[in-house]
Amino acid sequence: MNLKIIACKVFWREISLLTANSPHYCDVTYLRQGLHAFPLRLQKSIQDEIDEVECGNDIHTNYPPKIPFVPDSAVYDAILLCYGLCSGSIENLHASKYPLVVPRAHDCLAILLGSTERYDDYFFKNKGTYWSSVGWMDCSNLPDEAHRESKYAEYMSERGKKMADRLIRAHDSWKENYSRLAFIQWDEIECGNNLDACMKCAQHNAWDFDLLKGDSSLLKRFLGADWIDEEFLMVMPGKSIVRTYDERIVEALSVEKNKDDL
Repeated sequence: MNLKIIACKVFWREISLLTANSPHYCDVTYLRQGLHAFPLRLQKSIQDEIDEVECGNDIHTNYPPKIPFVPDSAVYDAILLCYGLCSGSIENLHASKYPLVVPRAHDCLAILLGSTERYDDYFFKNKGTYWSSVGWMDCSNLPDEAHRESKYAEYMSERGKKMADRLIRAHDSWKENYSRLAFIQWDEIECGNNLDACMKCAQHNAWDFDLLKGDSSLLKRFLGADWIDEEFLMVMPGKSIVRTYDERIVEALSVEKNKDDL
């Protein structure tokens, strides 16, 4: 199969590992991690990528060799969106000629853990958990002592000591909502110094620390085109993604009906 994959860059190590051994042609475009904090921006970024892929003008895509691109023709079997619901960012996404496939997951953590059920079980038993993985650490800063010192020095340079003291207290205030740091580690991926860095970060913030064994099976099925309905939603052309507010998480609705409901 010829698969186009649009993914959050938090998955770049895991996807690189699995696609390297895939029997399918997999062309991957990564979008920067952290855009889930701006759902409408992420939604627009993914939709723009879908639209460009469909019209053959996407500058990030190598279209399958030996298959000439012809307008309105299909050179891919599907576009895979490696995102969870992500604060509603994937709602209303649609394509005109390719099926879209998306995991039934709230966010990347369920995908890294191998199932929504496993994530939900841990989440509800351990409220106030700050999550990390190798990909998260590649793409963002830990709230550790070095990061705090860097921010304080920045505030000092810009505003002086008195204001810096006030700003760093405000900067740290969100940490009161957390009591634990959980690091997800896949056996297949070397975590290097990341595990030690996370343990030190938890200690710095007086949090508990959990090392959770990740599970590649869900992402492997996703990239391997093993799309059972319980785990993945296939959105056919002319339909768009909607949130269901139940255990299925997302469903497909006709684009016109979805517009009428907005």
